[in-house]
Parts: sequence; structure tokens; C-alpha cells
Amino acid sequence: MADDFEKAVLITFNYGEVEPQLKERAAAYIASVKQFPDCWKLCCERFPSCLYPEVKFWCLQTLHEVICACYEQLDAGSRQMIKGSLLTWLQRDCTVEQPALPPFLRNKLAQAIVAIVKREYPRVWPNFFIELVAAAGTGPGLADMFVRIMVAVDEDVISLDIPRSAGETKLSMHLKDSMREQGITEVAGAWYNLTQLYKSSRPELAAFVLGSCARYVHWIDIGLVANDKFIPLLSQLMDWQHSSLRAAATDVLIEVVSKRMEPTAKINLVQQLNVVDAMERLSSNLVAAAGANKAAAAAGPCMKANASAAGTAAAANAQALHDDEELLGKYAKLLATLAGEVMDALKRVENVIISFTVAGLGVDDEAGRDAGAAAQTANRLLDSLTRAVLTAFCSGLDTISMPLVPFISAYVARLRALVKRGQQLPAAAQMHLQAVLQGVAAATRYPDNGANEADDGSEGPGLGSSSTTASSSTIGVTANGSGRLSDADLVAAREEQYEVEERRKELLVLLKNAAKLAFREALNFVAGKLQAVLAADGSSGNGLSNGSATAAGAVAGALKANGIAGSVPFQDSELAVTLVYELGEGAPEEALKPSSGTLVQLVLLLLAQAESLPAGRHRLVALAMLETCVRYCRVLQQEQSAIPAVVSLFLGPKGLGHPAADVATRACYLLSRLVKTLRANLKPYMNEVLQQLQPYLVIVATQPPPAGTAAVGTGREVASKALAPITALVDDRLYVFEAVGLLLGQEELPAEQQHAALSSLLQPLMQQIKANLQPAAAEAAGGLGNGSWAILQAIEAIARLSKGFKWELCTRSRPQLGALFLQCLEVSLAVPQALPSNKQLRARFIAFLHRLVESLMSSVLPYLPAALEALMAREADVTDMKDVLDLLVQLVTRFKEAVGKLVEVVLPIAVSRVHGLLGADWDWTGKAVSPAAMSAASQQQQQQQQQVAATLEDAREKGELQRRYYSLLHC
Repeated sequence: MADDFEKAVLITFNYGEVEPQLKERAAAYIASVKQFPDCWKLCCERFPSCLYPEVKFWCLQTLHEVICACYEQLDAGSRQMIKGSLLTWLQRDCTVEQPALPPFLRNKLAQAIVAIVKREYPRVWPNFFIELVAAAGTGPGLADMFVRIMVAVDEDVISLDIPRSAGETKLSMHLKDSMREQGITEVAGAWYNLTQLYKSSRPELAAFVLGSCARYVHWIDIGLVANDKFIPLLSQLMDWQHSSLRAAATDVLIEVVSKRMEPTAKINLVQQLNVVDAMERLSSNLVAAAGANKAAAAAGPCMKANASAAGTAAAANAQALHDDEELLGKYAKLLATLAGEVMDALKRVENVIISFTVAGLGVDDEAGRDAGAAAQTANRLLDSLTRAVLTAFCSGLDTISMPLVPFISAYVARLRALVKRGQQLPAAAQMHLQAVLQGVAAATRYPDNGANEADDGSEGPGLGSSSTTASSSTIGVTANGSGRLSDADLVAAREEQYEVEERRKELLVLLKNAAKLAFREALNFVAGKLQAVLAADGSSGNGLSNGSATAAGAVAGALKANGIAGSVPFQDSELAVTLVYELGEGAPEEALKPSSGTLVQLVLLLLAQAESLPAGRHRLVALAMLETCVRYCRVLQQEQSAIPAVVSLFLGPKGLGHPAADVATRACYLLSRLVKTLRANLKPYMNEVLQQLQPYLVIVATQPPPAGTAAVGTGREVASKALAPITALVDDRLYVFEAVGLLLGQEELPAEQQHAALSSLLQPLMQQIKANLQPAAAEAAGGLGNGSWAILQAIEAIARLSKGFKWELCTRSRPQLGALFLQCLEVSLAVPQALPSNKQLRARFIAFLHRLVESLMSSVLPYLPAALEALMAREADVTDMKDVLDLLVQLVTRFKEAVGKLVEVVLPIAVSRVHGLLGADWDWTGKAVSPAAMSAASQQQQQQQQQVAATLEDAREKGELQRRYYSLLHC
């Protein structure tokens, strides 16, 4: 039966359901107990007698606090009593297996003992580590405590990964120096002996031992671990049946290999470890594990049964690796670390040789021979390790591939440096670069049976919330029982897409660097990927060399023979298109020459097959195709025969008409970029393009973007983002109006045709503004309902259209075009007049004015008084007034004396508004809103209420208003 003290401790640990008031009383009682100077005696008495683990933990925690706070101030007898109690519990309670002391109590006991060691070693307790090693050999319980104590020594004293004070850092160095003199040799021997003793009977304990060893390798004498006893044991354990022991042995080897030392010593160490052959075997095991992983993903639960039925050691080993992704990652890290350390050592040796040669310094024959021998050895090791790394890299399993990328990137950079210095590449370099290309392709491919397998976008809403109907193609019935994907499936698909795009960033840089070394090989590799996709679907192989076409036919025949012709997964199509896209960055000029350029031929083949590309309607494939068309606009300028196919792609169901909202929206932006580059080349197709764009323009202008649809994007050109919601001031779909403006704004077009086309576009938009003024006025103040949104969309669409028209065209050569835009301005003037309190409409109208000032120049001057009068209404707040001042600054800067009379009228009103908004008590010196003052206020804000935060933000806004006001006066 627990007494009051034990009950109070249990209550503070939430033992059972307790009322808050009772818990507070218990906490106060326990706190009062801790205030007694001799509370440690209570802990020494209660720990052995109490049955509750919570009370035992409290006793150990309190003893630890006492030791840390005042251990040195206690008398010798008290210190001996505390130490004796801890050691008694260590030898008595930690050797009993039934019932065993819980791990959290063992950890706290170890922490308390280490707190004493921190204060007494080596001056008072010089033999601590020797005594600890001796105790560890008496049984598994104390062996476990040996490990926990060594871990606590590292975490609480030695490790500098944890921020420590100057005194604690000095203590850490002192403890390490003392251990080097006495104790660490015995500890290292214990690591070996305990691992050897328990590797079969208690593999988890043996792995625990090695885990503590890995913490110390980086600062102890490397010979304590890298010796004829320990290394063979570690190599043996890497093939052990217990995965945790394999992982722990791998961690120790990683620490051994990455230990800092001179380059020659590092090369000798790697050679002495004799693990290069083992790494090649490990690489083969990793590839086998990756195959098992992929097969398991495809076959499901049958995989393990099949592997068991195979009965071979290789199959069992591969299956064991497949079941432990963490172990796969550790093996890959070891492989990359070993190769990276050898390459770094080789680089340092070569630099030494080069430095001596360049400086003309004398080097004796023995030193020269040693450096040359070290370089030869390192080159041989590096060749073997690189081969092993690249074999594993081609596995296509992220857990294996990604840890290897830093080394492979460094290896390719080394090859580029050799070329830059005019040195010959190693004999195996071309083979290695081919493997790099294969590995990158495998690692960048979307996973089979992934979340995007079903999310092909065919069930999306397209450009508008009701612009398209569901595609005739179905994607199967999902878990929710309908033909549409559930929200959870859609989120999973977008998350997978984001992860793949993030992973690709580093991989595709590697691809481009490899292509700079061997562009022909890279081009052939990418062409092979594309031809395989096209051939599998029965597409024509024309467009490449006869050899490539023959190869494509052979691939197609093989696929048909296996009954899979025409069943290309979207992953292969998307990968092939992405590789073509990436190859264009930094490609040599000769590859992009018209007619003869090899990359040009590949691009033309892709564009010619755009409509029939396998899985081309899949959301990700469509995005990749659109991006690739824009990247190779230069090719289209040279080979205009390919333009119709590209235009058809953008305006058809794989572009603006795609049912997936992210594809259709991205197509709007990419179309504007395409038109900007091919503006003149598209003139022959303009009528057809405008006709096909008309329904899309209506959708964008009148229908809000699909709600709740996230568009991750492709990771190319722009950062990933979500589609603009209905309340956003920016709608990416409006880029389609910008594209139309670029097409129509060409001076070479017939004047009547140009005027008629522009008028047909602007008239509905002006009508949309007029028709929605009353509905917008009836909507809630500050909100953005359908009426307000329609006005916003129409004004921005007109602004986007105006971007394609130069001011000379609108004001001098064809003023009738400018007159159309001035009509739009006149209609838009009613917006701030009728809806002065709608901030979003005000902001959009001001941006529209900014745009027309640049497009129409002085033609807008007659409309400015009415516009400024509406904008400086009394409803305008600080933010609104800042926007108006920016507009005035633009007008004064652009037109100077031409707006003199306007400024005479407007400036007094602006001055009055600014002074009224800032208030009579405003500090015009600016000290109150200086960066230093704002920083100090921000720190104070964190400790105060939300009302203070709002006041601080108001001060910032007013400071900005004052700066804009001064800018206007300066103009």
C-alpha cells in the first residue's frame, strides 16, 4: 500500500484519473520535499523498497539533480553514500532479468552515475572505466548497463554536437584526454568481447554495444577498432541474419572510414580494411534487394512466399534486405562514404604532387615514390568502388540511390576537372558515365503502383468549375465506390508528385553535368528511352538514324511478342519526355543547329508524335510535354513545319482542354511564353488559334477557378504552388489573355482585322463589368462574392490583353486601338466610384491604371482626375492611400509638367489625407518606425497581447505611408 509520499509522486505522473486540484496539491507537496537539504537520503531509502517504477524514477531524477547542483558541497560521507547506493543498485537490480528493471530506469541510473563520473574522473575515481569493463563481463544485465553508461558519457559530457559552454567544452576535452591515457583501450576491448559473446545469443544487445562504439570512433585511436580482430568481426556481422546487428556493424564501419586523417594514411586504412571486394558483393545485394522490393510492390503478399520457395541464399538475402529499408540506406551510405573518402584522399595526394611540381620544390625520391604509390593505390580502389556504387545506383530504389548521389556528383565533377586541365580521362570513365545516365533515369522515374497511377487527371474540372465534363476514359472504381478519386487519393498523388520533384532536383543536375562530359552518349541514351516508348506503342521510328529506327522496330517486336504492345505506363512516357527536356539545358550549339543538329532531330521526333505519345493524356505526361515544347521554342523558330502540331497540343485536350485543372492552368502560362517567342511565326495560324481559344477565354473570364484543387506543378521554371483560389487577386489562367494580346498586338496585322478582333474581346469584358456592379454592391462589405470576382477578372483580363500592344501602336499608328482601351478605362472608373470600400477591387483598378499608363501614355490623362477623386475617397485607409501615392509617383515621373495642373489639384487633398491618417501626434522624424525601433518593438510584442501586435503593425503601415509621401514630394 503506497503512503502519502508515493501517492503524491504517482499523482504527478498522471497515475490514474486525477482531479486537477489534487494534482496541483501533489506537485506542491513533492516540490516541498525537494527543498529539504537531505532529500537525497529519502531517495536512497525509497528506491530499493518501493515497487512503483514511477517512484523509483523520481528518486533517480532527484539524485541526479542533487549531484548536478551541489555534489561537491556535500561532505565525503554523503558523497560516498550516494555513490554507493547507485553502484549497489547497478550490481543488484540490473543483473535480475525477472522482473527486469525497465529501460527508462536503467537510462536514468546510468545518467546519475555519469553525473558523478563527470565530477570525479580521473582525479577521485581514476579506475572507473576499468571497473566498468570488468563488471560488464559478468553478465548480460551489466553488459547492457555498460553500454548505457558509455552512451550517457558521450551525450552528457563528450559530444560537442550538443551546444555546450566554454567550461563544458574544456571538461569534454579533459575527459577524452584522460580516457586516452587510461581506460579507452579496455573499453574498446569490451566492445569487441561483448559483441563476440552476444552476437548469436543476444543479437539486440550486441547491436547495442556496437552502437555505443560508433559514438567514440571519431576521436579514439583508430587502431583500437581498425585491427585484425575487430574488422573481420564487423565484416562477418554485415552478413549476419539479424538486421539490427548488421545495421550496427555498418554504422561502425562508416565511422571508421570517415575518420579524419592524412590522405596517405586514409588510403592505407581502406586497403588494410580489405572491404572493397565486400563492397562489390554488397552492391550486388543492394540491386537484388531493389529487385525484391519492386517485385513485392507489384506482387504484394505473394513475394515472400515466392522468395521462400526459391530457397537460395541470394534470394533469402535479398528478401531480408527488402524487408529493412533502413538497413538498405545504411549499406548505401557505407558504400558512398568509402568511395567518397578514397576519392578525397586521391585528390589531396594529387594536389600535393601538383603543388610540388608547379612550385619547383625539391622532393626526395622516397617521398615521390610514396606519393605516386598512394595515388596508384587510390586510383585502383576508386575504380572498384565507383563500379560498385554505380551498380547500386542503377537499382532504382530511392533508399539506395539517394545516399549515393553526393559521391557520384563529386565523381562527375572530378572528371570535368580532369578535362579542364587537359588530362586524359580514366579508361572506365565512359562506361561509368553511361551507368550514371542509367541510374539517374531509374531514380527519377515515378514509382510503379504509386499514387499517381490512378490520378491521371481525367476526372478533373479543367479550366473552370464547370468547363469540362468527365472524360470518357475511366480510372477505375476507388475505395469510395465511385469512378472519381477520393480526396485522400488526390492528396496522396500530389504529395508523391512533390516528393519526386524534390528528389529530381539533384539528380537532374547530375544528368546535365554528365551530358556536358559525354553529350553524344547522353543523347543516344535519351533517344533510346524515347524510341522505346514510341516503339512500344507502335509509333513510327522515323526521324532518327536507320540504326535507331531498326532498334525501335526490334523493341516493338519484342514487346508485341510478349503481348504488351501499346501498354506503355505513364512513368516511362513521362520520364522520356523529361529527359528530352533536361537535355536541352546547356546543350552544345551544334546539337541545336537547324536540320543537322542531333538534338533537334530528337525534339522534332517527339513533337511529331505529340498527339500519339503513349499515356499522353496522363496529367504528368501532359505537363512534361507542354514544358518541353516551350523549352525548344528555338527549334520551332527554325523548323516551322512542327508549329501546327505544337499549337494543336496546346489548344487540344492535352493542353488548355485537359480535364486536370493544374494542366489546363499551367498550359495558359506556357502558351503565353510560347506566343511571346513565336509571335511572328504564328501569324499564319492566328485566325485558327483565336477561334480555338475563344471558348477558353469565355471560361476564364466568367468561371471561377476550380475550388479546392491543388496544383503542384512540374518543378520547372517556377516554384511549386497551389492554384489561385476564388478570393485571390491573381488567377494564373489569365495568362491566356496575355497570349492573345501578344498575338493581336503585332503591327503587321491588317488594321481592320486587328481592330475587329480586339473589339470582339473587349466588349464582353466591359459588359461583364457593367452587369456586375449592382450585384457586387449588394454583397457583404469586404467580401469577394461572384459579382466582385467577375469585375476583378474582367479588369485583369483587359490589362493582360493590353500587354501585347505597344504604346506607339495604340497612340500613333493605330489610335483606334487605344480608343478601345480608353473605353475600358471609362467603364472601369465606375468600379471605385460605386464600390469604394472594396479593397480588392480598388487594388485591381489601381494596377489597371498603372498598366494603361504604360500602354497608352498621355492618352489616359483626361481620365485621371475622376480616377484619383474616387480613389482618395474618405473610406481610404493607410494601405489604400499608399497605393494612391505610388500611382501619383508614377504619373509625375512619367509625365512631369504634363500633369502639373492635376498635381496642383490632387496634392493638397493627398497631403490632407496623409496628415489625417497619421494623426496629429505622429513622429515625423521617423525614429519610431526605424528598423531598430521596429525590431525592439517586435521583441516586446512577443511577451504581450494581440492588441499590442496590431498596434505595432499599424505603426509599420504608417511608416510606409510616410515614406511614400516623402517619395511623392521628392518627385
